[in-house]
Amino acid sequence: MKHSLLAVALVASAVWVGVCGEKAAAVDRDQAIALSEAYKRVLADPTNAAANMEYARLAEAVGQPRKALATYERVLLYDPNNEEALAALVRIRRQLQPDTTLITLEAGFGYESNPLQRNTDLESSLKAYAAGRIEDERRIGDTRWRTLLLGNAEYFGDVSELDWGYLGGVTGPILPVGTVISINPFIGGGVSSLDNAYYYSEAIAGLQFEGYLQGAYQLARLRAGYRSFNEDSVSTDGFYADFVWRWAIPQVVDPDDTLVITPHARWSGIGGVDISNSVFGPNDIKPGDYVSWGARFEYFNQVADWLTLGGGVDFTQTLYDHLYTPDGEKRDDVLIEPLVSAVFNRAFGMQSDLALDYRFQWNQSNDEERDFGNHIVTARVVTRF
Repeated sequence: MKHSLLAVALVASAVWVGVCGEKAAAVDRDQAIALSEAYKRVLADPTNAAANMEYARLAEAVGQPRKALATYERVLLYDPNNEEALAALVRIRRQLQPDTTLITLEAGFGYESNPLQRNTDLESSLKAYAAGRIEDERRIGDTRWRTLLLGNAEYFGDVSELDWGYLGGVTGPILPVGTVISINPFIGGGVSSLDNAYYYSEAIAGLQFEGYLQGAYQLARLRAGYRSFNEDSVSTDGFYADFVWRWAIPQVVDPDDTLVITPHARWSGIGGVDISNSVFGPNDIKPGDYVSWGARFEYFNQVADWLTLGGGVDFTQTLYDHLYTPDGEKRDDVLIEPLVSAVFNRAFGMQSDLALDYRFQWNQSNDEERDFGNHIVTARVVTRF
């Protein structure tokens, strides 16, 4: 009885939406008659899946997606495994999703105890950090399209040779794959500066798989690129490729927490050595012929409406192909980075947070001269609009 009443209510709501909230496409006489007859069969038996599917297909075909959406939802109420209805639900929701533009701005200050990552003669420095990100999604024809623009910069007070900036972007369509997964192929590029001079430019291409599974946003990204350095750089032009898989598990201990596991792997065919020290954005790809792999484990808990705490650790092993130890062995580094964070939600208004972060870079190498430790503390204001 309850299901029947709910079905009737859904039918009524679909009619109301169709009359009041939707600009219906022009429908010829035969289509109008077929749609009307199908609707009568739904009213006669709201739980009849075949009648509902017929009506939903006709409504979608004549350009009335909101009516079709409500009807597919009604079908899934009684037949939750109906593959056609599930696929149609995802397709129409994407079609009805409005164009969006999200702008995120960050600015703050920090301190590093060993930004040059030396084994001896450590030199600490204060630094300033700024970043911007624009993510735009909109429909172009029948396809939803995403464009991502980003830029960031770091300025060190005592080691100006590490002053660094990056500006770039990627763009590509968002294509549905099944009912809960989409794929975003993208292309783009960027340009970087180091010590207030041109450093490199790059071309990028890749695929990103994403979707909501287990109540959380999940993604896997495969990316490849080519970097061209300035002629005075100690690094040489070359290709790189990397893979990142971000798996989020919500409600691990309580309803407001999330465990995030991020395996990652990279191959770099860029010759030379790393002379930058940025850990933000795409520039975390260090020059040097190597392969690396590892994983990051993070746990976040919104302990109060105004406070989110987080902590975790990242492990990365890097095997270099053309860098050797004094004993003649190929260089092998293991970088361990414990990290903690505190985000004061809406500290400066509804759209602005205050984020405090601490990380410790602990690098252990078979070349003792490459062992180092580096404490990194940052305070950032993050604004979204």
